Amino acid sequence: MLRISKLTDYGVVVLSQLADAGSVKLSTDDLVSQTGLALPTVRKVMKALADSGLVIAQRGAHGGYRLARAPAQIRMLDVVQAFEGPVALTECAAEEHQCEITASCSLASNWGGINQLLTQVLARVTLQDIRNPQRQEQLIRDTVPLTSFIELVNVV
Repeated sequence: MLRISKLTDYGVVVLSQLADAGSVKLSTDDLVSQTGLALPTVRKVMKALADSGLVIAQRGAHGGYRLARAPAQIRMLDVVQAFEGPVALTECAAEEHQCEITASCSLASNWGGINQLLTQVLARVTLQDIRNPQRQEQLIRDTVPLTSFIELVNVV
């Protein structure tokens, strides 16, 4: 099964809360109460988001976190990479792969194209998009045109 980690998912949840807050800084306690996540989890998520430059952290009595960019400028690719590292569906799609059969595998180079396609989709979807169900439907229609689906033919 292909799945992002819980921390990546929680990162999107936290980013969504920060987007709701706008320019108001939220503390870790604020984020705990608003998201229902445990304090250690929020701390871990915030460290990854701050290290990746997706949020700005300010320490002190009036400190907290806020988005480093507008929700429309935060790509899901950036969020995924903040928690998962570079996108690589298979070992041979990774930049520094160590697969033992790459030299003799006829499919090794094909995974790179699929990996690139997934990366492009993640780069196209923003935090703003993922918070808007209508926008998601439009992205699906734009990305996968109806002509690419298998057409059903009535046999007479």
